[in-house]
Amino acid sequence: MIDRTWTFVAVAAGGMMMGGFVGCSSADRELGRARVEPELSRPSVSRQRPPAGKPGRVPVVIADPRPYRDSARAVAGSRQEPRRLVPALPTRPDAAAAASSAAAGGIRDMLTSYLRSFNRHDSSALVAHWSASGESVDLDSGEVTAGREAVREVFAALFAEDHEATIDIDVQSIRTVRADVAVVDGTSRITFGDGDRAGSRFSAVVVRQDDRWLLESVRESAITAAADPVRPLDQLAWLVGTWEDVGPGMTATTRCFWSAGQAFLIRTHAVEADRTAEPRPEAGDGRIPGLLPAADVADREVTEIIGWDPESQSLRSWIFTSAGRFAEGVWERDGDAWKVRIEGRGADTGRACGGTVVRVGADEVSFRGETSGLAAALVPVCDFVRIAR
Repeated sequence: MIDRTWTFVAVAAGGMMMGGFVGCSSADRELGRARVEPELSRPSVSRQRPPAGKPGRVPVVIADPRPYRDSARAVAGSRQEPRRLVPALPTRPDAAAAASSAAAGGIRDMLTSYLRSFNRHDSSALVAHWSASGESVDLDSGEVTAGREAVREVFAALFAEDHEATIDIDVQSIRTVRADVAVVDGTSRITFGDGDRAGSRFSAVVVRQDDRWLLESVRESAITAAADPVRPLDQLAWLVGTWEDVGPGMTATTRCFWSAGQAFLIRTHAVEADRTAEPRPEAGDGRIPGLLPAADVADREVTEIIGWDPESQSLRSWIFTSAGRFAEGVWERDGDAWKVRIEGRGADTGRACGGTVVRVGADEVSFRGETSGLAAALVPVCDFVRIAR
């Protein structure tokens, strides 16, 4: 039932402002000048009869024309402003601009919630972002999915087929049509569990109902593979986000993000020891009194840069710690896991350690390896849960 080229209901189903203008143009002034006509004196007719015996005088009915005068020049130098031929249009009220900005913020929040629901594979929360009559149209195939229940079936089938599918949404513009209607344009991209990726360009109409923004109509078309080449580093794109582990005696946090141009993945690790003393066992407690933790956890901050090395044709990482230690690693895929071999540099030259990175579901990852020596000073070895993307 699922076609991976149909990507907004299975991808994006998954999304700025105006300026004012005033004044008259030079063409308007020329038009006004052409309409100014020369002043004409009131025609006068002689009412006196001609003297007897003299021929009658021809009455002057048209006065001699006066020189042409430009109305704009006529007022030059005076304190009076020239009359505008086209009235200035009023600027947009601040209240309306503020309302549009607030609407755009609410729509972005809705799409962020949509993305998180998709990546949790929570189909109930996901379809709640659609109106009851919402529909999605694939412009490439012409397939139409109409109604909230039909959308629910699509997502249920997708999540049953692929337990690791994740989505990213890039909103490019939000245009408010009226207080309760807006148009969103952007791109969406889905990454499947096997590493395949598919994307689409979409235009969505969102409506405000019961104080919530909902998807009412979505039109999307696929982005061709030629415009979206797959790179070796994309195999680790699922690491992007903020991860956390709270374990006995320590709290570890990892944040991963793309560098400019997406040439590298940058990970920052922070490990903080829990200084809270464990209460001593009470009388009758079966635990061994005074049991010490297996290892002393040292606070540290680590920066790790992961990239593709075209010379060795491998994924490599460079690790730097807040204590001035550094090392290099090589990543090698082993089925659904990644094996990482780390070798020390500088003062740690000749020392090495290994570990395994295993993705567990869409938002969990497990780091397994040595917990002492070189490894203990580098990236934390524990289980992480993604808390933000």
